Formats: sequence, structure tokens, C-alpha cells
Amino acid sequence: MPMTALYPWLEPYSSSLAAVFRQGRFPHALLLAGQPGMGKATFADYIAELLLCESPADNHAPCGHCPGCIQFEAGTHADYFRVSPEVDEKTGKESKAIKIDQIRKLAGQLSLSSHRGGYKVAVLNPAEAMNINAANSLLKTLEEPSDNTVLVLVCTHPAHLPPTIRSRCQQIRIVPPEREIALQWLAGQLPDQDPESYLQLADGAPLAALAQAQAGSIEARRERLNELVGILDGRTAPLAVAQAWSKDEDLQAIRWLRDWLMDLLRIHMTGQTGGIRSVDLADTLVRLAQRLDKRVMFDQLAHVNRTLRLTAASSLNRQLMTEDVLLAWAAQK
Repeated sequence: MPMTALYPWLEPYSSSLAAVFRQGRFPHALLLAGQPGMGKATFADYIAELLLCESPADNHAPCGHCPGCIQFEAGTHADYFRVSPEVDEKTGKESKAIKIDQIRKLAGQLSLSSHRGGYKVAVLNPAEAMNINAANSLLKTLEEPSDNTVLVLVCTHPAHLPPTIRSRCQQIRIVPPEREIALQWLAGQLPDQDPESYLQLADGAPLAALAQAQAGSIEARRERLNELVGILDGRTAPLAVAQAWSKDEDLQAIRWLRDWLMDLLRIHMTGQTGGIRSVDLADTLVRLAQRLDKRVMFDQLAHVNRTLRLTAASSLNRQLMTEDVLLAWAAQK
């Protein structure tokens, strides 16, 4: 069995690619797109292992035991290249961009002959992290690919890639699986928990649901929402809350606030909780919707979305941005 095992919802995509592989017309560039938590990176590795396998199985899956597979699984295959934002040696922080020097280095590596006489495979993840110079440099490689070379671009937001890049890739959009398939898999990973609420919070993405369950996000979300209520009631200082929120990975609490504002607006306009995302917090959200003004909530939502865009695109101070959001929330009192 190959080390790069596929999640069940990815098997239809692998079957389609296997058919293309069997016919000897594998595309020179793939773009794997989809929301977080779908296993895009795992699928990219599976594709790479399939192409580098020297004895594919009868179903055209990697065999897992040939020299190519063994080297791939050990991370030592000389014809496999991975490009991601680099870590700054001085600060230890990961850069937000894939830079042109990385793409130029990759182009040089791909121009050489294969070490094992087969494919050369490069995975770029996340591809949308390429700055404009890096993307333009990659375009040259896409326009004039060397023999037996495959580029696999992994991204969450394909619209953030230049159209010239997208048009030269065969795009595979990985969508959330059928609910029953996702719940069956999650039940095996979370035998002592009810996975349904986590799956709903993750917009149907099984791996994101699993990560939320393992991180105890249900309890954390309730705590964060109670802090927002405390701010409105005057029981909690917004700056103290901001200090804690700014430490969350990827400003998760601000993202939850965005989801709650959308739920609040839905409740306010329909008078019902049907269709809201945070069903586990429905009672608290209904009470909040009754005390907040609809126009103010729209303004808050725009403010939060703007904050998330700015923090994603720059290195602005996370605590100051969080304080700004929570002071605006406190002003609704």
C-alpha cells in the first residue's frame, strides 16, 4: 500500500486521473482548488507519488514499495520538488509569499534530466502565495514545459492567481463530499463525539471538522461569544479580550465573529434560526439579534471583512487590528 493514502472523498478524483495516466496523456500542469480541510495537499502528494512510482499497481495507483515510492516516502526523491513560502532564518517566521528566486531555482531544477529516468514533479502550495514576479517567472515554465515534467499547484483561492497561470493548468476543483461520506469518515476518527456539528461549522470539509474537534473549538467558540456578550453588557473590557484574541492562530476568533454576524443578520431578517451556521449557539445568537441594530451589524461585518483582508495581505499588528474590531463592537452598547 502507498504511504500517501487517499481519503475516501478523493477517490473519484484519483480514478479520473488514473484513467488519463493509463492513456499516457497526463497534463503537464494541474491546479487543485478547493476550500481548506479537503485534503488538497494530500492529493498533490498522491499524484506526485503516482508519477514517480516505477511499478504502478494494476489500478494505476502507486505501489508503495518500488525504489521511487520508497524514496518519495522518505522525502529523498531527487525528482520531486516542493515550493512553499520560506521561513526567515533570523525571525523563524514563515514568509507570506513565494518569491521569484524560489521559482527561478525550481525552473533550473526542472530543466535538468530526470535522475531516475521518469517524471519530474513539483508541488507549489499554496500557489496563490506567489508574488507577481514569481508568477510571471512560473509562466515561462508553464509555456515551455520540459519533457516528463508535471507541476501541481495547490490553492484555496484560484481567483488570486493570474488568469495566464490558470489558463495553462487543468483545474480540479475539490468540493465537499456527500454528507454521509464525511460523517462516516469522521465517526471513525471521533468515536466518542458527535461529528455533525463540527462538519457544519467546517462548511462540509471533513479535515477542517476533525481539526476543530481536536482543538475543542465548540467550547472555545462559546467562550468567545460569551466574551462578546460581556463587552456589550459592560462586564468585560474589550482591550483585555483583544489581547487574548490576537494570540489565536490565523485570527480565528475574528473569523468566528464574521460567521456570527452573518448568522445574526440572517436571524434578524428572517426571524428564524434555520440556515444559520452556528446552530450550537442559536440561543445566544437569537438574544443578540434582538438587541442589535441591523445597519450596525452590516457595518460591523464590513469592518471585520476589511480587517481579515488587511491582515492576510500585510504584516500589520494583529493586536491593534483586533482591538479596533472589538472597540467597534463595544460602541454598539
